[in-house]
Amino acid sequence: MIKRLAVALLFAPLAFSQPGGGPPGGGPGPGGATASGDGIWVRNAAYGELETFDYCNGHQPGSGTYHNHINPVCLRGQLNDNVVAQYSDRAGTQYVEKAAPWTHSPILGWAFDGYPVYGPYAYSSPMDPKSPVKRMQSSFSLRNITNRQTLPSWILPYLPNASQTLTSSQYGPAINSTFPLGRYVDDYDYVAGSGDLDQYNGRFAVTPDYPNGTYAYFVTVNADGSPAFPYIFNVQYYGTANGGQTQTVASDVVDYFNNGALAQTASTDPQLATWYTKGSQQNAQAISGYDPSAGPSTTWPTNKLTGVNTMGGQSTPALADIQRIRYNASSVYVNANDLPSYVIGPWYESTMTGGVFMNFPSSGSYLGRIPRAPAVATTKTSTGMGAVGAWVNGVAIFNVLDGGSYSNSSGADAGGGGVSPRAKNVSAATYESGPLAAGSLASAFPELGASFASTTASAGTTAWPTTLGGVNVTLKDSSGTSLPAGVLYVSPTQVNYQVPATAASGAGTVTITSNGTSVSGTVNITATYPGIFKQTADGLAAAQVLRIHNGQQTYENVTAAPEVMGSDTLYLILYGTGIGTATVTATIGGVNSTVQYSGAQGTYPGLDQVNLLVPSTLAGKGKVSVSLTVGGKVSNPVYLNIQ
Repeated sequence: MIKRLAVALLFAPLAFSQPGGGPPGGGPGPGGATASGDGIWVRNAAYGELETFDYCNGHQPGSGTYHNHINPVCLRGQLNDNVVAQYSDRAGTQYVEKAAPWTHSPILGWAFDGYPVYGPYAYSSPMDPKSPVKRMQSSFSLRNITNRQTLPSWILPYLPNASQTLTSSQYGPAINSTFPLGRYVDDYDYVAGSGDLDQYNGRFAVTPDYPNGTYAYFVTVNADGSPAFPYIFNVQYYGTANGGQTQTVASDVVDYFNNGALAQTASTDPQLATWYTKGSQQNAQAISGYDPSAGPSTTWPTNKLTGVNTMGGQSTPALADIQRIRYNASSVYVNANDLPSYVIGPWYESTMTGGVFMNFPSSGSYLGRIPRAPAVATTKTSTGMGAVGAWVNGVAIFNVLDGGSYSNSSGADAGGGGVSPRAKNVSAATYESGPLAAGSLASAFPELGASFASTTASAGTTAWPTTLGGVNVTLKDSSGTSLPAGVLYVSPTQVNYQVPATAASGAGTVTITSNGTSVSGTVNITATYPGIFKQTADGLAAAQVLRIHNGQQTYENVTAAPEVMGSDTLYLILYGTGIGTATVTATIGGVNSTVQYSGAQGTYPGLDQVNLLVPSTLAGKGKVSVSLTVGGKVSNPVYLNIQ
């Protein structure tokens, strides 16, 4: 039996950034107070809802309307818009921005004022198509303020009942860890000329589709791909917004696309030619957060926890992407189910049962109208809440708002879901949200102003203590039993712990207590849920290779790309968690691999080890994927390079 561990990184403090979020919902409309807060300090969707976004940066309210507030990265992947897939796991595909040189972004969508929405990359000189392509930079930045007693001038037309200098009853909350700058859209300043775009997040420019120039909106991201305010749309349209969802179609329309085929010769008109119809005859697919290892399904949610109430969902398969395009001289009409052809989901929220977001997308049977002759609006109109346009695949575009605003009377935000301090619990091996196996290793991260320990400490013994650095972790399982967890590592921003091995399967709550303050988050406990440790963001296995050459054993790190030689026997030693004693099968590079050992690593409680025979037929294959199936559940994939 081969058992050896020399991968110290498995229990080191791990880099992680999770800005947190809450569920979307209703909230203040334009122009002042409603029942959802005062309607002045209006919450930023990328702050208040980020946790509920899937890998494609989409989510849905209770009505089931799947949409994006920020960068539609999976659509950009489909359209080859300067992104590359970095890593795919059970929860989808992670994309990263390509390095320069870039190509001009394609049209990603259409606003209800008729202007196009491009991706983040365009000509550096707006009217020169020969100028280098660059990433469009927003002209907004966080305000340099110490209190929330004034408003930025750009937002005043959206808030006609407020002036730039506020009365005391209109003040926002103090700026602190609970209400940090960036929580509200009013926390941003617009400085004309500081970026490439105007306050509506657009500009007039020539583009490949409009060689004579057009006004266009742009998706804005930072260099690392993170969202840059105001993301897609700000709170007002640049043009006259007379399009939108409709119930009727003009009598003189002509079919352009229907039932999976063009009804006429392909058009060069961007308002007809750019709609994405490649997936119109395939069914939409979603991954359910209750068991992502089951993979995508054409109906959802699947494997739902007993007693969980959900909103939306799809009980029968629905076709994806644009289903029909009609037009006349003044309008383009598009029919869609509001569901893309790329895989969507899963969705999570740390205060909901099992940590799974209760809202699921539904087929929308959407009919939208886009004006064909957009015009600059003399008086700008509010985008309000809800859809402000449609992506070229028929999915809704939302603006920067999440539907919540601050209430002076209560001293908290109202509407649009809670944004209270909480803990997000993930697998320590994969950093995936979702099920946690009893006895497995987990990591918790604070969200929305929460904080854990006041110090940093690591366990000095492999008998994990139940108190470390003044921190206790308790799991209340589905039976109502409160169980202490062993703690490996604590800091103000991370706690690593072992899920109690006796925890009952089902929905539970993890509570982290430090210095008399407690922070909680919900979890879904299962008997088995395999996770393999990886050492790089793109999925390189945190593993070792044992080489047996002429009877001699040597250990190699996988970063050295081990060489398979005919006379040698190679074993891949993987480290994971959530595997336990369940039956394990494995593949390396798609080839079945003999499992020489599977079980506890033996030194570190909660750490599992799986030793796999590397098939000699893989010699020279280069990058190969490694996957385990444990108790019928598929692990996250990792990879190694083989010479």
